[in-house]
Amino acid sequence: MEEETRQIYWNIHGKELMYLFALVAFLIFTLGCYKKIKSWEQGRPIRYDNFVLRLKMCFSVVIKHDTEIFRGTFRRFMHLGVFYGFLILTLGTLVIAIQDHFGIPLFYGKKYLILSFLMDIFGLIAMIGIGMATYKRYIDKPDHDDYTLDDAVLLILTFSILFTGFVIEGLRIYVTDDLWAYWTPVGLFFSVVFQLLGFSIQSALSSHASLWYFHMLLAFGFIAYIPHSKLFHMIASSLNIFLRSLNTIGGLTSVERISTEDMTIGSSRLEEFSKKQLLELDACISCGRCQKGCPAYSSGAPLSPRIMIQRLKRHSIEQNSWFRVRDKIKSLPLTDKVISKETLWSCTTCGLCEDKCPIFIEHIKRIVDMRRSLSTESTDYPPEVQKVYKGISEVGNPWGLRLDRKYYLTKESKVSLLSSEKRQTDILYWVGCFGSYESRNKKVSQIMFKILENAGVDYAILGMDENCCGDSVRRLGNEKLFQTLALKNIETLNRYKFKTIVTHCPHCYNTLKNDYQQFGGHYHVIHHSELILDFLKSGKIVPKLANERKVTFHDPCYLGRYNGIYEAPRDVLTSIPGLELVEMKNNRSKAFCCGAGGGRIWMEDNKEQAINGLLFKKALRTEPDILASSCPLCLTTLTEAGKSSEIDIQIMDIAEIVCESL
Repeated sequence: MEEETRQIYWNIHGKELMYLFALVAFLIFTLGCYKKIKSWEQGRPIRYDNFVLRLKMCFSVVIKHDTEIFRGTFRRFMHLGVFYGFLILTLGTLVIAIQDHFGIPLFYGKKYLILSFLMDIFGLIAMIGIGMATYKRYIDKPDHDDYTLDDAVLLILTFSILFTGFVIEGLRIYVTDDLWAYWTPVGLFFSVVFQLLGFSIQSALSSHASLWYFHMLLAFGFIAYIPHSKLFHMIASSLNIFLRSLNTIGGLTSVERISTEDMTIGSSRLEEFSKKQLLELDACISCGRCQKGCPAYSSGAPLSPRIMIQRLKRHSIEQNSWFRVRDKIKSLPLTDKVISKETLWSCTTCGLCEDKCPIFIEHIKRIVDMRRSLSTESTDYPPEVQKVYKGISEVGNPWGLRLDRKYYLTKESKVSLLSSEKRQTDILYWVGCFGSYESRNKKVSQIMFKILENAGVDYAILGMDENCCGDSVRRLGNEKLFQTLALKNIETLNRYKFKTIVTHCPHCYNTLKNDYQQFGGHYHVIHHSELILDFLKSGKIVPKLANERKVTFHDPCYLGRYNGIYEAPRDVLTSIPGLELVEMKNNRSKAFCCGAGGGRIWMEDNKEQAINGLLFKKALRTEPDILASSCPLCLTTLTEAGKSSEIDIQIMDIAEIVCESL
């Protein structure tokens, strides 16, 4: 019985030309990859750990196409089809090459039948995937309207490779009357088509040979084109996923203690980014997810995370061109040459772009690095920001006010101050700038003092010794002033003994818990929502009054996305009798920003729509009686938005809602 196989180079003469084209293709491919790698290597060094864990995560994302990364059934199956289609076809081609060059019989018997069937089916699946991609880009509503010629070329090229491959297979089956044709059903289909069209054997032989060489040129052209096209993201994205940050969203580039006035800080040129940040430029697939929901972009500000990355990518391509003078290009600053200052100042550092990015690009780190590069010239900061810096530098708070301790002392509470007489407490309550100076949030501080006293716990505050934590300062790019504040606060905190720091500001929480660690400040920090929940569970405070109202909760960016605290505020609200919690459509990690983060709270709003107004409208869709939050910045911006609304709604911190029920 004849063994199951086929002649590898049937009807092909002069196949030696294939090796010449292969050599040229792989040379162009290698040079392209080398050029990309050299462009990454000009950046600052990077360090990574947990190699095995990273390998597992990368394998899971790339091989399994995790739903958390490839969101949406249509897109996921589109990627799966193309990825696995070309993967199986590549493996099949390698098997054939091994047999042809080394004589190992891998393309015989059942192995031949199974491999032929898999290559046929997965080739068809890949074609369907390419068709889905074409539909999504050009027929369905496009995600954005800047698809380039490169996008079209890749779709046409990949489809043509697959289509010509099937036609070649169909012509071979038609001429040879292949006994095993049923194992290549797509090829068999094309052979039937040729039979119905009445193709002569001579025409089929001639067409087969010509099309085989054309198919070969397309395949090798595709390989050569990869590092020079968007398709290079297959390599760059996989590397970026492997090197992803294992910390929470919003982490910044670490800066050593600033010791001199002329110390270079931030990234004013491409080579001042890290190697990973330069890799990200090639990893970006321009999918547009990062700008969907971006508060700055939604409000009409000149910031799109996607466009920012693409502009930096184009600049990198220009700088690293074979024909450009590298030293002259390197001397060009990024700010206002590639990215405008207005774009940098528009970011609220909310982290939604990073949460949505399927390949873990760190937009916030890049923006803050570019903001830091402006710190050498004070005139690069907006006037209102310079005023904030002056107030913090002189008296330790953004308003430049002297602290009036009288508001701490109410009829219901007498707040203890840590001092030379009282050097120890169980709970150190960090009041924060807004809790100390802003009228609306002073009420929240007083409420917290009352709750702490009702719970019967030992607590105290720093009073005049508490300075601004430096959150806005650092994210606006003034690293020098931030480090001055951090070191001063750490010195103050280390003078006293306490078990826990509690704050109702997520920005203070994130700074005290995460940022201060770099400078030796290691503290147990919790948010007031976590403390109140603990009081409720332990019975130290008991809500008694039924509250027959609906409440919707806004997740603060620095509490949720930055630190993963989503349930504690909700558990606090649902523990109050009669209070109904209704969720906004976009909540938890997908929550919309109030517009105050990243120092935006101190800056003038010249956009088409105010971000806090957009958030307020989203909240009103739930028809609540109360709009609740657990952040003083959110409370401030939402209160401002509520003042311009005719709808009767209360805007409250969760502590105020709890206190009402006691």
